[in-house]
Amino acid sequence: MTAQASIRSYLNQAYLLGLLMVAVGLTLSPFLMGMSQFWLVLVWLVDASLPPFKGRGMKTKLSRFWHNKAAVLLVAFYLMHVIGLFWTSDFQYATKDLRVKLPILVMPFVLSSMEPLDRKRFNFVLLIYVLSVFIATLFSFSTYLKHDYEDVREISRFISHIRFCLNIVFSMAIIGWYLVKKGVSTRSTTLKKQAPEPDKGPSRFGIKVAVDRFLQWFLLLWFAYQIFIFESLSGYVILAAVVVVTAVYAFLQWKKSRAWHTAVGAVALSVLVFGIVAVVHFVKPLLKVEPVDFSTLEKKTALGNVYWHDTIYNPVEDGKFVGLYYCRSELQEAWSERSNLPFDGTTTNGENLEATLSRYLTSKDLRKDAQGVMALTDEDIRNIEQGVANYNNWKHPGLHARLSSTLFEYNLYRRFNNPNGGSLSQRIEFTRASFHIIRQHPWFGVGTGDVPQAFAQTYDEIHSPLHEEFRFRAHNQYLAIAVAFGLVGLAFFLFVLFYPWCSSKRNHTYLYMVFLCIMLLSMFPEDTLETQAGATLFAFFESLLLFAKKPLSLCQQYQQL
Repeated sequence: MTAQASIRSYLNQAYLLGLLMVAVGLTLSPFLMGMSQFWLVLVWLVDASLPPFKGRGMKTKLSRFWHNKAAVLLVAFYLMHVIGLFWTSDFQYATKDLRVKLPILVMPFVLSSMEPLDRKRFNFVLLIYVLSVFIATLFSFSTYLKHDYEDVREISRFISHIRFCLNIVFSMAIIGWYLVKKGVSTRSTTLKKQAPEPDKGPSRFGIKVAVDRFLQWFLLLWFAYQIFIFESLSGYVILAAVVVVTAVYAFLQWKKSRAWHTAVGAVALSVLVFGIVAVVHFVKPLLKVEPVDFSTLEKKTALGNVYWHDTIYNPVEDGKFVGLYYCRSELQEAWSERSNLPFDGTTTNGENLEATLSRYLTSKDLRKDAQGVMALTDEDIRNIEQGVANYNNWKHPGLHARLSSTLFEYNLYRRFNNPNGGSLSQRIEFTRASFHIIRQHPWFGVGTGDVPQAFAQTYDEIHSPLHEEFRFRAHNQYLAIAVAFGLVGLAFFLFVLFYPWCSSKRNHTYLYMVFLCIMLLSMFPEDTLETQAGATLFAFFESLLLFAKKPLSLCQQYQQL
């Protein structure tokens, strides 16, 4: 029995190691992310063969899984992709899709049938996850400081910047959760003291609490800054939504919690209001176009050449008309003196150089002539060569830069029907193509593997102005499911997402509610589950928060936010 207990202890450690491998791999190692699934399956198989099961392990574990309806639904969602093979012609893509979404099969099955983690181990997994996200941000911040990128979103070293932002926002929620829990725990410990102790200076406990608090607040602010520099509009929106959810949850729990919980809600609402005011403050000047009396525009440059003024199709950059005071011959000659890149060519990131130069000069309130080019600094020239089209966006990155570029892209799309190179305008075309496919295959979609060829054919059918290199899939998870499996598949997918929350009040925890909110919102601008990082993030935390933690006692539930 001693040997069996020892093996069981090692196996529990191996199971914990597998979970930690996922937690680390989510932001630091795609290889570790994939290998951890095979490790967990191996641990599951060994665990099923050990006492006290005595040959009944497989049956017992399958029974645990089968009686967990939320886990069964998640696995059924994966099996829907297998069923979709029956009306698929492209099995190569279908096989790739099944491999990418394998975590949605493995995680719920394994974690729901293994022994749940105690609170200490559960907290340890979350701690390692947050630390891993922090380490990943150090890598990205190092790249950011070196300016070793053409697009700021490229500073995410291991996974896409959008999935990385999801991990950062959820890490912030975890830190906030433990800040509140620590406050409750510390207060409870203080109240338990029956008599004051002699003054012996600061205790170890007090110092440890102070250090922990400092580190948690530091990480919270650090992660918020990382979201800021990534210039991810979806990251900003999801972070704001998490603040709203936190506020609502705190107020709903007010009657059965400490009065300071209302303060948490008040602070969260203040942050939300500040965010709305900040957006309005940034957007308002971007929408306001400076009035111009076109009849008074100067006709010639300082060198005596004729200006060309576009007064009809004039795009706007930061409230200024880009097409005014434009002398192409002077621009071309002056640029050749300042840079080795050809004026008629492209920037290092593939953008049209002439257009980038024109926008950059406009953002610096310089005319598009020889004097304007000569007024640029060497740093400005390097920015233009790298594809930076707006000086203000480069000088003041973050929300202002993202809103400015988004509005410029949308105006180009609206006025000239040109969605190429614009994140928002391209998504409008993706959505247009998605609805076209859904109308043609409304009930069961095109199947698991035929999604790419369906989009390729549809872009031609709807005469989309998107260039070939920008003709992607839906970039919306709900539309992606509807395209592949029709409205029937979409209805089942929504049922899978909402069933755990609706079926049991035990699942009404703060962390699960925030995670569900993050996932639901992320699936609007992105097809979150169509990549390994997104599918693993969803499957791992959906399973960890629902199945892998021991149920709380009534006293513990009362202490939850």
